[in-house]
Amino acid sequence: MQRGLMNRQSPLILLLLIAYIFFPALFDWITDASSGWYKPFLIWIAVIIGAYLLQRRDHRNDS
Repeated sequence: MQRGLMNRQSPLILLLLIAYIFFPALFDWITDASSGWYKPFLIWIAVIIGAYLLQRRDHRNDS
C-alpha cells in the first residue's frame, strides 16, 4: 500500500514544483490586459484534460 501511495504523490510533488517555478510568469501572462480574454479558460481546459487523463490512467491500472 505504501508503494502505491508514493506512486501517486511523486507526480503531484513534481507538478507543484513546476507550478511554483513558473507561477510568476504565468500570472503575468494571464493578467496582461492587452491580450485575449480566453487565456484563463485555456488554463482550466488544460487542468481538466490533465485530470481526465490521470483518472483514466489510474482506472486502467486498477483493473
